Amino acid sequence: MFLLYRVLKAQSDHRSRHEVSHYSMWLLVSWAHCCSLVKSSLADSDHLQDWLKKLTLLIPETAVRHESCNGLYKLSLSGLDGGDSIHRSFLLLAASTLLKFLPDAQALKPIRIDDYEEEPMLKPGCKEYFWLLCKLVDNIHIKDASQTTLLDLDALARHLADCIRSREILDHQDGNIEDDGLTGLLRLATSVIKHKPPFKFSREGQEFLRDIFNLLFLLPSLKDRQQPKCKSHSSRAAAYDLLVEMVKGSVENYRLIHNWVMAQHMQSHAPYKWDYWPHEDVRAECRFVGLTNLGATCYLASTIQQLYMIPEARQAVFTAKYSEDMKHKTTLLELQKMFTYLMESECKAYNPRPFCKTYTMDKQPLNTGEQKDMTEFFTDLITKIEEMSPELKNTVKSLFGGVITNNVVSLDCEHVSQTAEEFYTVRCQVADMKNIYESLDEVTIKDTLEGDNMYTCSHCGKKVRAEKRACFKKLPRILSFNTMRYTFNMVTMMKEKVNTHFSFPLRLDMTPYTEDFLMGKSDRKEGFKEVSDHSKDTESYEYDLIGVTVHTGTADGGHYYSFIRDIVNPHAYKNNKWYLFNDAEVKPFDSAQLASECFGGEMTTKTYDSVTDKFMDFSFEKTHSAYMLFYKRMEPEEENGREYKFDVSSELLEWIWHDNMQFLQDKNIFEHTYFGFMWQLCSCIPSTLPDPKAVSLMTAKLSTSFVLETFIHSKEKPTMLQWIELLTKQFNNSQAACEWFLDRMADDDWWPMQILIKCPNQIVRQMFQRLCIHVIQRLRPVHAHLYLQPGMEDGSDDMDASVEDIGGRSCVTRFVRTLLLIMEHGVKPHSKHLTEYFAFLYEFAKMGEEESQFLLSLQAISTMVHFYMGTKGPENPQVEVLSEEEGEEEEEEEDILSLAEEKYRPAALEKMIALVALLVEQSRSERHLTLSQTDMAALTGGKGFPFLFQHIRDGINIRQTCNLIFSLCRYNNRLAEHIVSMLFTSIAKLTPEAANPFFKLLTMLMEFAGGPPGMPPFASYILQRIWEVIEYNPSQCLDWLAVQTPRNKLAHSWVLQNMENWVERFLLAHNYPRVRTSAAYLLVSLIPSNSFRQMFRSTRSLHIPTRDLPLSPDTTVVLHQVYNVLLGLLSRAKLYVDAAVHGTTKLVPYFSFMTYCLISKTEKLMFSTYFMDLWNLFQPKLSEPAIATNHNKQALLSFWYNVCADCPENIRLIVQNPVVTKNIAFNYILADHDDQDVVLFNRGMLPAYYGILRLCCEQSPAFTRQLASHQNIQWAFKNLTPHASQYHGAVEELFNLMQLFIAQRPDMREEELEDIKQFKKTTISCYLRCLDGRSCWTTLISAFRILLESDEDRLLVVFNRGLILMTESFNTLHMMYHEATACHVTGDLVELLSIFLSVLKSTRPYLQRKDVKQALIQWQERIEFAHKLLTLLNSYSPPELRNACIDVLKELVLLSPHDFLHTLVPFLQHNHCTYHHSNIPMSLGPYFPCRENIKLIGGKSNIRPPRPELNMCLLPTMVETSKGKDDVYDRMLLDYFFSYHQFIHLLCRVAINCEKFTETLVKLSVLVAYEGLPLHLALFPKLWTELCQTQSAMSKNCIKLLCEDPVFAEYIKCILMDERTFLNNNIVYTFMTHFLLKVQSQVFSEANCANLISTLITNLINQYQNLQSDFTNRVEISKASASLNGVRTM
Repeated sequence: MFLLYRVLKAQSDHRSRHEVSHYSMWLLVSWAHCCSLVKSSLADSDHLQDWLKKLTLLIPETAVRHESCNGLYKLSLSGLDGGDSIHRSFLLLAASTLLKFLPDAQALKPIRIDDYEEEPMLKPGCKEYFWLLCKLVDNIHIKDASQTTLLDLDALARHLADCIRSREILDHQDGNIEDDGLTGLLRLATSVIKHKPPFKFSREGQEFLRDIFNLLFLLPSLKDRQQPKCKSHSSRAAAYDLLVEMVKGSVENYRLIHNWVMAQHMQSHAPYKWDYWPHEDVRAECRFVGLTNLGATCYLASTIQQLYMIPEARQAVFTAKYSEDMKHKTTLLELQKMFTYLMESECKAYNPRPFCKTYTMDKQPLNTGEQKDMTEFFTDLITKIEEMSPELKNTVKSLFGGVITNNVVSLDCEHVSQTAEEFYTVRCQVADMKNIYESLDEVTIKDTLEGDNMYTCSHCGKKVRAEKRACFKKLPRILSFNTMRYTFNMVTMMKEKVNTHFSFPLRLDMTPYTEDFLMGKSDRKEGFKEVSDHSKDTESYEYDLIGVTVHTGTADGGHYYSFIRDIVNPHAYKNNKWYLFNDAEVKPFDSAQLASECFGGEMTTKTYDSVTDKFMDFSFEKTHSAYMLFYKRMEPEEENGREYKFDVSSELLEWIWHDNMQFLQDKNIFEHTYFGFMWQLCSCIPSTLPDPKAVSLMTAKLSTSFVLETFIHSKEKPTMLQWIELLTKQFNNSQAACEWFLDRMADDDWWPMQILIKCPNQIVRQMFQRLCIHVIQRLRPVHAHLYLQPGMEDGSDDMDASVEDIGGRSCVTRFVRTLLLIMEHGVKPHSKHLTEYFAFLYEFAKMGEEESQFLLSLQAISTMVHFYMGTKGPENPQVEVLSEEEGEEEEEEEDILSLAEEKYRPAALEKMIALVALLVEQSRSERHLTLSQTDMAALTGGKGFPFLFQHIRDGINIRQTCNLIFSLCRYNNRLAEHIVSMLFTSIAKLTPEAANPFFKLLTMLMEFAGGPPGMPPFASYILQRIWEVIEYNPSQCLDWLAVQTPRNKLAHSWVLQNMENWVERFLLAHNYPRVRTSAAYLLVSLIPSNSFRQMFRSTRSLHIPTRDLPLSPDTTVVLHQVYNVLLGLLSRAKLYVDAAVHGTTKLVPYFSFMTYCLISKTEKLMFSTYFMDLWNLFQPKLSEPAIATNHNKQALLSFWYNVCADCPENIRLIVQNPVVTKNIAFNYILADHDDQDVVLFNRGMLPAYYGILRLCCEQSPAFTRQLASHQNIQWAFKNLTPHASQYHGAVEELFNLMQLFIAQRPDMREEELEDIKQFKKTTISCYLRCLDGRSCWTTLISAFRILLESDEDRLLVVFNRGLILMTESFNTLHMMYHEATACHVTGDLVELLSIFLSVLKSTRPYLQRKDVKQALIQWQERIEFAHKLLTLLNSYSPPELRNACIDVLKELVLLSPHDFLHTLVPFLQHNHCTYHHSNIPMSLGPYFPCRENIKLIGGKSNIRPPRPELNMCLLPTMVETSKGKDDVYDRMLLDYFFSYHQFIHLLCRVAINCEKFTETLVKLSVLVAYEGLPLHLALFPKLWTELCQTQSAMSKNCIKLLCEDPVFAEYIKCILMDERTFLNNNIVYTFMTHFLLKVQSQVFSEANCANLISTLITNLINQYQNLQSDFTNRVEISKASASLNGVRTM
């Protein structure tokens, strides 16, 4: 240790001294473990005491003291387990030696930690000393302590008690100063008390217990603000631990602490708020108090805080005296209260509601929900203060009042006109201004009056030239500015906010704007008013900024908050301390941020742009900027440094400190440390007492009071479950505790009222309810027999006692009686939280017969009925909203909010109905109810059963209401009839929504079957009365019947038998669609099949037949019965088709249901008898009227089509009736494609109509010929088929008709064939005239695919500009194919190109005709068309599209060779050269042959190229393997490129025939051939071999051009070097014999020859064995030759 001290003394760097301490102590402890003499030497050392003192107390570094004490602790404990006395002696010696330093440790005082200190100060400390001492005392064995004189624990305990009592208060509430000495003394006392010294059990110990309690809970007051002594968290935790140790094992101490703590949890205090946690409401660390925002009172908070922070204003308000004639007296009182609260309160914020209630503005009280302008409120407030008294007027004038003069100086005479105007705020223009200086310049700018605007001199009376300007004559001490951020836009006629940048300085010099500066004495003339003011000579015109109020938001709304400089505290003023006051929040603010927070303007932020994958600068206007500025005139230094003392009246101080004491007490109690202390006090400590059962009642009382009075009100209660389990356990262990609990609540309803009724936390209410039930169940075995016995005060038994005395002998029944009294006096039926209240009564009644009989004896039913009916009349339902404002009684602040009648649903009363039903059933005795007359009258008395009616209408627990009715009506059919009558009377009177609960109840009554005897036949009663109300509420009645019919056989048979009475009335005749739909649902419900009913209800539009739906024979019989009734109404349906009278939708449900009934052909055949009824309904009443959307017609046609589908018999009824066939084509159709309603209607109606016509054409050729020539059909082709996207179904049917119209039969007559020919000609001509190729390509493709059967048809297209029309369609599809990736138009492109191909092929034989030539000349887009075809040749296009394009291109070249050779060849040659010379990698689509993804090709048809491009180039790098190694890959590669090479070959052949074989074509030919070498195509060799053999002049020229092309030499070289197997083709071999010699000089260079010879020798060696065999035939010679060329032979 001496070494350690010397080393520490020598070490200069205090940051590393703790490391030296750590390793030195570690060495010492290790040495002591190895050698027992170490401790002996230390004990004998004369320096031990000095060393211990320095190491534990005097060393300034905290870390060094920590390491030293930690090492000393390990050293003292080492060896204790071995039993060696030296180790125990050393421990006692160390402890006794450390105790000698106790006065020194107590003398070390804490210092305040200021914010500006960057590093903690190095100073001695006692925290580590006390820690070590506590650890040593904890490890002292009691025998060792009693056998030595070194340590007297009892004396030490008494001494520590005296030290704790006498210690001065050093702890601070804000935590800046923590008294480590006090905390250490408390912890040391705890360690000593753990050894149970006699002091713990003595009277002095009990007095010390009280002192410890006061350390924690003694409240500060106005006279003694320093209490309690323990304020920091550590000291309070230590004090609680000491309390616990003092109480453990001591019954007397436990009783004392129990009484003291119990007093804190009794009802002497005001009720706590729910979810209360006062630590959230503690005054801010900066010691300023905020103001609560009551909705929109931020303007008030900002104004009050700015005013409060001005010391002169604060002092003036405090010292203002009252008088009887004072104006605004209440405002002054509330302002003084508010200022006192802001100065003295310990709470976070003050609620200004009392101030708002007394303050009036514009003769109206302040509306806390209405935003006001802060400047207007500030001016209004200081004006009111000014009017209160002369003293306040002088203060306001001197602080805020200034004078501005308007001076007019004549230039033509010696006169001056001057007018003065007082101001409290200076208005600063912000728009077009950069800063406050420019705005002040605008205020004081000089304006010259001349010309037409000359000034009339008041002295001379003549027009003179003059200069006008405003000046500041007198400036106040507090200069406030209003920045005019709001403007009115005359264009939009709206108020707008100016968010531009507007700066202002921290120090403002107003000298340039004063009258003295602007109107110098030399410039003053006659008439200038000069007031002598000697104070001006000493006044400064420089101002410091002391406050800024910021507005954030828009001109229509926003929020105010303030930045204020502290000028009250001299130290804070000197250090430029600023604070943010934002309603209730107050915190320090860095004044360097004023510019960014207050100047407005724009701000820039980084925003990620997903498109560019970069962070972009995004600028936007700030919505927060300064709205009011407050400047203070600079004072002399002595003024700035003076302390302010405020004279606050004693009454206000007492008022605020009473509030503070209550708040601080709450803060002490609502604390997790205190909760932990209470848990130990209630749970752990009783088990340490000699007889825990003796205090069980006491413990239960304390636990219950704490939990119910305090703990459940806390916002933070994580141990809630453990506390409830503890209470349950304590009540289980103590019958007396259970009886006390119920007795207390029986005598005082405070807990039930506060918890069951008013607590907003449902979990807490449920917990309390279950706890009460548990306690009653615990007492039931003992108390149940007392429930019905009267309780007399004298204890005698009097069986004739009154009802009021029943149950008086049991605390259970007295508690329940108290709860029932709450219904009569303490709660209203529209309270929010009644569920648990009635749940308790319901659970109590279910416990047994005694409980229910007790409630009946108290007439609880009457009590509940009167409770429910008493305060809420049937015409005025109300819902209570309880105010939760702080410090206000709920009774005084109770708000009643009236709601609409149908919105009232008090779900909290559901258990009440269940309880009533249970009690009624419990009162039954065989065939009779034993209810009292009062209870029976409450339930069934009154006209119309008011109680039943009211709670049914409110929808409260309808299921239990049904049970209640069952219980009341057993063996009482007459009452049942009356109740059913009441239900239907109510349904007739109420709105449909209000009647819903009554129908729900009827359903429950109908569902009842079986059960106990004596139950009335409710189903019969209900069905007999249903027709009485169906007129008032038909839709709901029908819907209700639809629900009941499948469930109730009686209802089903009754509805089915009465179909004639209601089907037409509600399905056809009724005017409301909802009723007709409900009637259809009722019909569906008659069919006994769940799947049939469900499928009908799930369909939202017109129904379709339910095909393949298996039905039982019984179901089919019912279905046919219903269906027959509906078919019989076809003749009656025509009465309801007049649109002018009945509208256009009356028959929709009727036909919709009949359509749905078409299960099989049987139902369709049943229709045959009624066919003419349907026809007479359709023609002419539905088909002819010019009604755009006749939904009756739509529904009829849908039924007609479905009844004819797959039923030739019904089709024959049409085609065999001449009247029908003549008129069926006449049907009014409106083709308005822009009206969405018309489009939707046609989309549903037309497919059915044209489907009927198609079915008829399939049956009758004669009808087909007749219909084909009908004008309406041609109209449909012209006006409907071009809009295939809007009428898909109808267009499909029309094209089906078109196919039928042109279909030829073998037995057709000549005139019929002529009709077909004429139809096609007419239709084709119609389409060519009316179609727009850019939008109607679908129609064009579909129509031409059907109509273009012969060359004559196709030539008709050519002659009528059809090629141009198809080109327009192609252009649109081409664009969509590349740009609109969501449109899958590949199929349309292929089909259109196939039509193109057929038309072009049919045209080529007739090229010599003049009209054909003329038509082709008119087709000017053919070249562009060909170019676009080429752009589809790439690996992004599927093979069928590429092949279609190439086929059309071939036909175009054959059709017009000169044009296309001239344009296509240069384009193709340039394209191939570009790919060869470009270094950019080629993008390959999903259709390019690939060995690895062969299976995936074709699955990515939705991928499009980035742009239209021709890309059929095959570069060497694109070939994955040479030919012959992968047959599948070779086949794919050949399939991909072969057709394109054929097209190039065709170009060459056509050029030869036309003698147009140009150099460009030669280059193209050889380039494509070079690319195609991996394919081994012989097209190029064959062509040039034939050309070489012709020996014509053109051929010689072409061959010359070919041989001069370097690509050709590369082609020959590639065959010889890389593609030698290609030589095995005879055509290629012949080609080489002709051309090799022509280019040998280019091919056989030195390097090429060497490579060629190397290849031949390699192949020769590999095939050596084969070459040695005898070549007997030509086949073997060929094989050997092939082997030399590199081909394997089998």
